[in-house]
Amino acid sequence: MDYSRFYNFCIESYAKLPYHLCGGYAFRPMTLFVELTYRCNFRCNMCQFLDILDDPRLNERAKEELTTDEINRVVDNIMPLGLIAFTGGEPLLRKDLPELVGHAAKRHKVYLVTNGILLKEQMMDEWLALGCGSLLSPGFASLGVSLEATGKTHDDIVKAPGSFEKILANVKYLVERKKQSGKKFPLVWLKCVITSHNVAQLEDMYRLAEEAGVDMFNPITYYGMPSANRLAMDENIKADASASPVAGFDVNELKRQLANLRERAKTSPVQLRITPPALPDGDIVAAYEGKHNLADKVCYTPWSSVALSAYGDVFPCSNYTVGNIRQEPFLKLWNNAKMRDFRKRLKASRVFPSCAACCSMVMK
Repeated sequence: MDYSRFYNFCIESYAKLPYHLCGGYAFRPMTLFVELTYRCNFRCNMCQFLDILDDPRLNERAKEELTTDEINRVVDNIMPLGLIAFTGGEPLLRKDLPELVGHAAKRHKVYLVTNGILLKEQMMDEWLALGCGSLLSPGFASLGVSLEATGKTHDDIVKAPGSFEKILANVKYLVERKKQSGKKFPLVWLKCVITSHNVAQLEDMYRLAEEAGVDMFNPITYYGMPSANRLAMDENIKADASASPVAGFDVNELKRQLANLRERAKTSPVQLRITPPALPDGDIVAAYEGKHNLADKVCYTPWSSVALSAYGDVFPCSNYTVGNIRQEPFLKLWNNAKMRDFRKRLKASRVFPSCAACCSMVMK
């Protein structure tokens, strides 16, 4: 089964009715992205949170992060069998992560994204035990491990010497334990952000994913806007709206690599998911050239999905905050006046210029 296509179909179908009929209101969210912490043990050169990571107050602000109970209360408000995606920063720096995963997996499908360096065998065994029985049952559904390139190139990108071999060993352990148990879930993904540092290695990375025995290889388009300055509500879509070009990027190499990936995917046991999944390869290349025309696109994401910051802010996309769960209950924020106004303006504009290459975009 094409898991990526199935998921995209579900969330798009879920969002379309309120998008067309409900005047800015939406059903209870189906997907929740939880940014558990902004602390991280890597310093990836393309990270959208570098402005936060460079803040000298970051570790001090750890005490301001949402508590276990606060996160669990929000999780309990998501549609049953919805998707709870735990991200960061590095989620494994949260000591309560096992409790958070265990709680969410009782009623929902859990997806965790990690750089993989802190994975432990006991932890992976516990997650394997929580694996979904099927796509229609709750449990631990997917583990996404960021491996940005092969060998030393990866280590240079994340600024962590020796990390590539350690991460790959952790991935192989989980894959082997899955085989021994006969379980399908959690699916294991290898993920990388497409940059000038690794674009020539994309096919090599796909080959590595096959050799490691993972379920999916997931190259992600580079979204270079800093977290603190992503979206202004006065932006209106124009006929030629596009992202800025990525400096020093070899688009011809990207074209070649994308073509090779698509060809390899025809016979590979490892599924290929290029994010955003709605973009054809020509649009991906155009995004890196700064020529990605968004004027004919439509995004349904804020009608089905929502993100929660480590400090309690709720945002429909691009860090446009509609409130904080410490001041107002989550479900009220989900359909409050500011959120409804955002949805109406997005629908009227179709998408905003800052949407270019957004990895959460679900587009027509």
